[in-house]
Amino acid sequence: MESTAFFERKLTVTPKELNQIRDKPIETILHDQLKKNIDGKCSEHGFVLRDSIKIISRSMGYYDQSYTGETSYFVKAEAKVVNSVDDTRIIAEVIRKNKMGLYANFRDALRIIVPRDLHLGNEEFESVQIGDKIEIELKKSKFQINDPYILVSALFLRKLRPGNVEEVMAGVAESKSFE
Repeated sequence: MESTAFFERKLTVTPKELNQIRDKPIETILHDQLKKNIDGKCSEHGFVLRDSIKIISRSMGYYDQSYTGETSYFVKAEAKVVNSVDDTRIIAEVIRKNKMGLYANFRDALRIIVPRDLHLGNEEFESVQIGDKIEIELKKSKFQINDPYILVSALFLRKLRPGNVEEVMAGVAESKSFE
């Protein structure tokens, strides 16, 4: 689910941004711009976790044929990303509950829909409240570049008791179905 992704982007620095070079290095200006473009959003690799972007290298700045005063850089960077994998078991927090089912959150990267129709007659499913931690199995997912999260459908496995969340998380991580 969580992995390291590598990005290569062309970033353009305006003369106004270039004036900031007196106060901070060009790497910081490029990092801020890269962060604004992909941090906390979906990319072609999945959801980019906040504050995980690191610049690996950059090219020398150059000016395009049509002079606009902007300087272009090619930047290679890495970041931690989360992507949904079918049949993966995770622990998520319920943020909404209605007639359709449950809506849960995982690391602000996945928004998970757990449909009530697939769990009719399941008393444990009905007893889940907002704020509870639940163990679920991910199924289908979808996202587009720049989306604020990945939308996933899942199956409910069980509700976790407050004292047993850490124990279950350790067991899930050991079974390698978590990653």
